[in-house]
Amino acid sequence: MDAWWGSLSSELRIFYSIAIVSSAVLLIQLLLLLIGLDHSLDAGDMDMGGPGEHPGGLHILSVRSVVAFFVGFGWTGVVALNRGLSTLSSVFLAGAVGAAFLLTVYYMMKSLHGLRSSGTLDYKNAVGQIATVYLPIPAERGGPGQIEVMIQGRVMVVQAFTKSSKPIGNRAKVRVVEQLDAGTLLVEPIAD
Repeated sequence: MDAWWGSLSSELRIFYSIAIVSSAVLLIQLLLLLIGLDHSLDAGDMDMGGPGEHPGGLHILSVRSVVAFFVGFGWTGVVALNRGLSTLSSVFLAGAVGAAFLLTVYYMMKSLHGLRSSGTLDYKNAVGQIATVYLPIPAERGGPGQIEVMIQGRVMVVQAFTKSSKPIGNRAKVRVVEQLDAGTLLVEPIAD
């Protein structure tokens, strides 16, 4: 091993060092991911803000994407130098491949992040929706009725009040105008 390392040029040693260290870090990340301990790694992501920032807190310069850059950079540099390319050409090619790895990981993580859902229903998302009365709603907030409304892709039966001077009968169409509390909505009748 020492003879092999000693026979390498300084450029190859640098590329091999980057490739081996970054591959080891990538392997550790994968192992942590498999056993479910990868959440603390996300806290170490660099908060650069600006145009590369994703609305969910995902950044283009995360630990995962930077490690991917160095894996692509290191191994491409090794291959390029072994194929006889000049040092400058190898650095440019390695940088391009590293950038491609970085962007690939970023867009993959962005896509996966978009699939994530908290599963918590937010009744504010019902405001503006058309609903159907399930149980009649007494006039002028005289008591609660119930409506069937689509909230976040789910049909829910929700308690509802109305300010209308007339009660709203069963199967009537209503519009949700406000969220009164965590599980109660205010509705208005829709004129036929």
